[in-house]
Amino acid sequence: MPAPVAVALTAVALISTVLVAALTVPAAAQEAAGLDSLVVRADRALSWGQFARADELLQKAVAIDDDDPRVNHGLAIKGLIEDDADFAIEHARKAVQKDKKNSEYRMTLANGYGMKAQQGGMSAVYYGRKYREECQKAIKYDPENVEAYFGLLYFYVYAPSIVGGGKDRAREQAEKIREIDPMSGHSADALIAQVEGDTVAVEAAYVAATETDSTSANAWWTLGVFWSGQGRVEESLRAFERAAAAAPESPSISYQLAKARLESGVELEAAADGFGMYIESERRPDYPPLAAAHWRRGEVFEALDRLEDAKAEWEAALEADREYLEAEEALRLLEAEHPELW
Repeated sequence: MPAPVAVALTAVALISTVLVAALTVPAAAQEAAGLDSLVVRADRALSWGQFARADELLQKAVAIDDDDPRVNHGLAIKGLIEDDADFAIEHARKAVQKDKKNSEYRMTLANGYGMKAQQGGMSAVYYGRKYREECQKAIKYDPENVEAYFGLLYFYVYAPSIVGGGKDRAREQAEKIREIDPMSGHSADALIAQVEGDTVAVEAAYVAATETDSTSANAWWTLGVFWSGQGRVEESLRAFERAAAAAPESPSISYQLAKARLESGVELEAAADGFGMYIESERRPDYPPLAAAHWRRGEVFEALDRLEDAKAEWEAALEADREYLEAEEALRLLEAEHPELW
């Protein structure tokens, strides 16, 4: 084994070599390498749901090159997550202008237009058509872009026939999706069945997805949400348990599993931990609100006869949302029954 002094000297020599090498690299090259790293890390943070971290990295990238298409695409994704259609469209357009044949950028721009169309108003038809056009361009530049086919599926299912909507066209997209990705094909079938009001077919499609890939967290989560909406608590609990086993760090799955446990009255300590994990996690804007998690966690503590903890959670719910009536009512009843807690 090398002597400690020799190891230390070698380490110093290596560090010195790296520093000298860095000094010989042109500043522009160092900056480009830094931008590449920021873009990759921001993209990873977005995919992992670390939105504050992603925003921090994107702002650093903007300071280096606010015209880079990858940076603008990241900002556009941020806009979609924050439900800011104008911001998303602005930056997606910049990305597309720099890389016109990038199918992913085209689809992000399409989603910005789709969000704008959903806001309604006189311009809804205009943005709806722009949405369809960008989906078609995304497919042109990548014929296997499943998200783009889904985009057209959504358009044909929900748009009135006067602007090009139609169930037959929607089914054509579902078939193309199935050819590329059988799992996504089940989701396409479920969407069409849902619009047609065929809950039996919706359930069959979701079950088929779990049979196609029994390790898919998303497939089990989707089936669990469906069963929960049908009031089938025990079945939804089993589905969310399978989803959590596949993705134990997912805040949305943790929330739904905790909710199913609360509704079933089983594993209440685990339900409290699940809501606690959700509360501490970084949540997307479209996830259940923080106040709801605190309120439900208070319900768990009440069921466990931990009334002081229940009171603290309901108060936290009102701190998160002063108009959260469920928490307000829970506190009112608790004070009436246990005035000694005040």
